[in-house]
Amino acid sequence: MGRGMMGLLGILSLGLALAQAPCEGTRVVHDFGELCLKAPPSRIVVLDWRPLEDLLLLGVTPLGAADLADFPRWVKLTLPPGIAHVGERLPPNLERIALLQPDLILGYSGFQGKHFAELSRIAPTVLLDYLPPTEQLAAMRRHFLLHARIVGMEEKGARLLSELDRFLVQSREALRAKGLAGSPFFLLQAWSRERVYNLFTRNTLASELLEQLGLRNAWEGKAQAYGLSRIGPEGLVRLVRDNPGVRVFLIAQPDNNPFADRAVGPLLRLSQARIHLLDPATWTYGGPHSARVLVEEVLQAMNMRR
Repeated sequence: MGRGMMGLLGILSLGLALAQAPCEGTRVVHDFGELCLKAPPSRIVVLDWRPLEDLLLLGVTPLGAADLADFPRWVKLTLPPGIAHVGERLPPNLERIALLQPDLILGYSGFQGKHFAELSRIAPTVLLDYLPPTEQLAAMRRHFLLHARIVGMEEKGARLLSELDRFLVQSREALRAKGLAGSPFFLLQAWSRERVYNLFTRNTLASELLEQLGLRNAWEGKAQAYGLSRIGPEGLVRLVRDNPGVRVFLIAQPDNNPFADRAVGPLLRLSQARIHLLDPATWTYGGPHSARVLVEEVLQAMNMRR
């Protein structure tokens, strides 16, 4: 048995022991076991945009974070000064993290899970699956409240989620008043330079949010990674041709916009689909703030907001 596997087994055994022991503080259950935090941590390093967004919403500035350069453009939050950069989300820079001497590390099991043993030797580590196969909206809410509880701000976290809920209810009522309840949609993302497009299934956070508004996801294809289906240019043209009147919410990057494709663009324009262009940097995998921004983008695209 290799040292890495022995180390991981040791950490899991320690987690089991902690689970059996009383906790005089905050017990945190995560994908790799449990932790007992005697006090809210003050030196937190975050390795994914989701916990970074959550902490900033709660008014907590982490000691260090991963992949900082693009965060403000996608998540639409201003980064406070003084956050140390600890490399990319995959892989994180373990040496930089260790130099910061954190008392807690937060991250995403899908990206940092294979580094759990190494991270746990630096500091107590909590890794969560932010994009489970189903019920991603419920997971987002649950994880946000957990992050709030970790930093001793559970009441504020609950209040922020209540504000999001009120916003979703008001938006749903506005759509119903306009006669748009039940409108079918596709949510499409042209992510990379490849001529391949992601379609959001009903088992994605973004689709669940739009269905909370009373819209209906008309895509019934099978999900691949992260709850997404993938189609090519011909599949996209066929999709809008065979679904006249459907609303297509499109998040397209400048170097992969199907409307700019000489072969695809003219065919899309000839279709009867209502194609709504969203901000190219619309983030569909975030916390409560990103959820609200996504909904506002959709409402604006539907001429529901100025």
